[in-house]
Amino acid sequence: MAGDEQLIDDINKGLPIIPHESLGADCCGCLIALINGDQADIVCNECGAAIRTVRVGDLHAAMSEMAQTDVMSSARCTHCGALNTFPGMSSVEAFICCECGEGVALVIPVQ
Repeated sequence: MAGDEQLIDDINKGLPIIPHESLGADCCGCLIALINGDQADIVCNECGAAIRTVRVGDLHAAMSEMAQTDVMSSARCTHCGALNTFPGMSSVEAFICCECGEGVALVIPVQ
């Protein structure tokens, strides 16, 4: 991996994961940062949509702010322990685990 690519990869590893669909898009991608000089473009890694451009120094704050406005529930699978996340959902009563494929009914809905 080239130096610039490694830097961008390292920066993105430190950012919150924000599903593009949490912004109302019909897309399975997540938001990432692409660095261009002293600017950071927040884009979707799947469809390439440009979401926002900020100064590199403001990137973490901008992504954290966007993550806080994202409605997402999560729950652990009772079979395998995998963390399952549900972007855009304010509560979850049952789900199929993304790791083991088993059905999980929650006694107390996650909010």
